[in-house]
Amino acid sequence: MILRHSFALLVLTAVFRQAPAQTPAPAELIDQLVANAEQYRATLPSLTADETISSVVSYRGILPDKVQATATLRAIRPAPGEQIQESRQYLTINGKPFDPAKKSNPPYTLFGGFGGFQEMFFTAGHKRCFLFTLLPDQGTGGSIQIAIAARPDMAGMPGCDVTRSGLTGLIRLDPQTHHIVHLERTIPDDQTEHTNLAAFASVDLAPTRVGDDTFWLPTTVIGRSPKRAIRGECIMHYSNYHRYTASMKLLPGATEVDPPTPTPPPTSTPP
Repeated sequence: MILRHSFALLVLTAVFRQAPAQTPAPAELIDQLVANAEQYRATLPSLTADETISSVVSYRGILPDKVQATATLRAIRPAPGEQIQESRQYLTINGKPFDPAKKSNPPYTLFGGFGGFQEMFFTAGHKRCFLFTLLPDQGTGGSIQIAIAARPDMAGMPGCDVTRSGLTGLIRLDPQTHHIVHLERTIPDDQTEHTNLAAFASVDLAPTRVGDDTFWLPTTVIGRSPKRAIRGECIMHYSNYHRYTASMKLLPGATEVDPPTPTPPPTSTPP
């Protein structure tokens, strides 16, 4: 009898226990993140940084191919307001100077840590595609935590990318400035199977001095595709940021000339 009553009490406790109510993130806070992302796109100059890469690929976890690399990362903005374009120049592979002829690039790498990570969520058009929930617990350093989930009906919403269906994520904000210090997102495997998206990706950011200005820039970027037949993980660290400046060497006997006037692009009529 005692055991039976105890079991009944346990069942009743489970039945009447309610999940904590979810609190939507304040709209003004999400609008501030959109404004921060717009300022980032408008003001971040072209940059270079030192990059260290740890990359591993395996077939279903068997016979992993591991590579350690160093590189110079270039994040170039072609024109004000345009999206950052990333490229890297490898310096060493597994401690040896990089030889392009050997095609020994790391087997699994990522791009997009210098712009795409914010634009996925925080533009005027994209924010409506997701639900933002303010979490009750603070993150590392007292950061504000917000859970992200794709809206169930996002497939029918204009401007929402259906390949983000089922996406979940988390952001942590600096409690004073509300700048993003950590962002992660997970996309279901069936959504990434025919794309170049990593199933999991995260970015850690910190205020970084570049010349006379301070920007919130990536310090660590992680990507994983843990459930495909070909599985990969890449961890990249960044340091020593500088403004990117292109240099031109004037050869002996050459003369300076005015740069050519760019030809305007042809106009087209929308269909």
